Amino acid sequence: MTSAVSHRRLSECSLEDAAEGFTTGFSGYVVPMNVTVPSLQLRIERDHVDPDVSFVYFDGEKPAGILLIGRRGDLSRVGAIGMGPTIRGKGFGRSVMLDAIEAAKARGDRKLILEVINTNERARDLYLSLGFVITRKLVGFGRSRKLAVPDVAPAEECELGMAAGMLARFADADLTWQTDPRSFQKAGPPMKGFALDGKAAVLLDDTGKDIRLYGLAVDPAHRRQGLGRALTDALAARYPGRRLFIIENVPDGLIDRFMRRIGWRKSTLTQSEMAIDLA
Repeated sequence: MTSAVSHRRLSECSLEDAAEGFTTGFSGYVVPMNVTVPSLQLRIERDHVDPDVSFVYFDGEKPAGILLIGRRGDLSRVGAIGMGPTIRGKGFGRSVMLDAIEAAKARGDRKLILEVINTNERARDLYLSLGFVITRKLVGFGRSRKLAVPDVAPAEECELGMAAGMLARFADADLTWQTDPRSFQKAGPPMKGFALDGKAAVLLDDTGKDIRLYGLAVDPAHRRQGLGRALTDALAARYPGRRLFIIENVPDGLIDRFMRRIGWRKSTLTQSEMAIDLA
């Protein structure tokens, strides 16, 4: 770290600077990041990022890093921490994390959580050295674009609030931060909702090359009746030739059996959810 490095609260920065700091901070990361202002705004809203305890880091006047902290009650989450090449590898990340832990304690938070890609051993080892422990493994799934298009009627879009409400009612217990229904309370474009007979629902984003599912749920009273398969098949029919996927934020074992039955494959990339108790 050099004397030219400074930081400002997210609430004091433009979203343009924050997006640049995010993209620069994750330069050369395991998963490439190209963060735009709209995508950052959506992340802030969905992840309940607190702009007063989140920071953009600058090398001189140039955005060079990011720290996003989400808050829900007395639980906080490091939604993103990334330091760009000019300030990376100098102990700066450790210093930022130590400050984040102390700030969470000062707020009276009960716990601070984060996720780390398991191949990113350097980051994982840093968090372990700071007192975080691995609480569970997180996985993702995808439906290959090479699979035959199901011979069913394509899924029809429904009102977004209805789909979000169904996800909240049908949710399993102890979901991850990003799959918790609270992430979708203010769901808006570019997200779209789909539902089946009032018993199954999906929220997704189809603006990219592939189709990302943010939430998928079936009414517990009507599970094992083929509704999940019917809805995902209808989505595949709506988006022929495009891959459908769920990123690596699903607790391992939660939906593995269902995904195998419908022909979706588990991703090779995995994450670990980690936590540090602050009380």
